[in-house]
Amino acid sequence: MRKIIIAFIILFLAYIGYQIFKPQPPTIPDPEADLILFWGNGCPHCEVVKNFITDNKSNSKFKISQKEVYYNKANQKQLEDTAKLCPEVDSSKGIGIPLAFVVDTKTCLLGDTPIIEWLKK
Repeated sequence: MRKIIIAFIILFLAYIGYQIFKPQPPTIPDPEADLILFWGNGCPHCEVVKNFITDNKSNSKFKISQKEVYYNKANQKQLEDTAKLCPEVDSSKGIGIPLAFVVDTKTCLLGDTPIIEWLKK
């Protein structure tokens, strides 16, 4: 009987440990946004997208959350987590920017041209 109780306690503790340490699915950094733009300070392609947003007043058409990733570690982590939601992005050799995450379709757009094309729609 004592062995059964010990086995039960071990199984219970293992279950609790698993629940605590199991991998959590990535979360969307700003679920209220229409588009989340990950960009880097000094990135020329990122500047093209940011200038397009400003010049075309895209912020008035869409809620765009802009996250700088070169100097902001929290935003870097969000970029890594967001890229995990996008099978179309091959992150095996790093994650390129600008990268935009379309919240409602949960898809990623990599590069200035695809992002600008989406903003034009």
